[in-house]
Amino acid sequence: MSVPELGQLKDVVKQALSQGKLAACILSKVRSKQNPYQKVSVRPLILRGKLNYQFAYHYPTKELHENVEPGETWEKIFSLLESEFRQGMFYTVEADWQVLISKKGAARVLQHAPSRKMPELEHDRRKNYLLQEGTPYPFLVELGVMNKEGRVLAKHYHKFRQLNRYLEVVADCLPNLKQGEEEGPLQIVDFGSGKAYLTFALYHFLVQVEKFDVNIIGLDLKKDVVSFCNRVASRLGYEKLKFQQGDIKDFAAEGAVDLVVSLHACDTATDFALDRAVKWGAKVILAVPCCQHELFGQLEQAQQKPLLEHGILKERAAALLTDAARAKLLEMVGYQVSVMEFIDMEHTPKNLLIRAFRTTGQPQKQLEREYHSFREYWGISPTLERLLRQG
Repeated sequence: MSVPELGQLKDVVKQALSQGKLAACILSKVRSKQNPYQKVSVRPLILRGKLNYQFAYHYPTKELHENVEPGETWEKIFSLLESEFRQGMFYTVEADWQVLISKKGAARVLQHAPSRKMPELEHDRRKNYLLQEGTPYPFLVELGVMNKEGRVLAKHYHKFRQLNRYLEVVADCLPNLKQGEEEGPLQIVDFGSGKAYLTFALYHFLVQVEKFDVNIIGLDLKKDVVSFCNRVASRLGYEKLKFQQGDIKDFAAEGAVDLVVSLHACDTATDFALDRAVKWGAKVILAVPCCQHELFGQLEQAQQKPLLEHGILKERAAALLTDAARAKLLEMVGYQVSVMEFIDMEHTPKNLLIRAFRTTGQPQKQLEREYHSFREYWGISPTLERLLRQG
């Protein structure tokens, strides 16, 4: 539905702001290429116990923030829209509003069904991060996520959020990792460490924040990446963090391993990592699977045609079935398993994390029956099942 005048929308937004019903606002499509920032996004937050709106200015290499009181927000939004941008999206609890401004300055306003709920209003979430923006962390500076002043570069802000989410998950695992001094340092293996953003973050958190004694090995197939990571670790003085070139299938740990991490290991590489973790008796397993292709060719049951006849649906179904099988198989061999969201879908579709804690309980026959019934119904034969049987 189109609205003839921009003035009506101004009244709607002003009322939404006063009632705390503006979920978000995004201003985009700059009028001039000389504009220093390409987009401005606005969101509500609680600051010192009062409702405010945070303006985020998105520059090519950074993101700056400004907190504005509700009474000034309305004027600031429309001042920016009318002077610097050609499009505005306003998300309220009653409706979404889209503003399109032509090169001649004519405005067209469209109303759509509401697509967003009000977010949880809390103080800037960065305050609760284990890694805080504004504090320069040497490993993040070395990896190009931050500058020397502690400012997160805009192109790496999603990585900064991912690192914090990862450390939140690790923090929840600490009760399962703590051990007596007589047991020696925690032994940790990170399969498919890549450029090792998360591996360096793990070392920083466990050693420099939590004061754990650890030995961490990052394993990756690429020789140049391994060399780069070892150089960074050396410059940082991370003496007990080492990187090795090798394949998960061929890696042999020396002694017990307490924590196994496998983030975005492709297809069945995740299964080999999980198998190694189980056979080492790892106390904690953290796995974010990637590219689960194995079961795609096994799903041919006629009764599931509405789901499997479309390639994209079949691909997603295969991925979900693969991870469901992995979770149940880990339960069968004595782990308490949770499958959770790792990072928002807007940043990556590979957002499921399998977290497993080793328990002292014996595997239950009921779990085996559940798994076999599941496997037979779908007609699948997962790699992890075969690998665990070999043990």
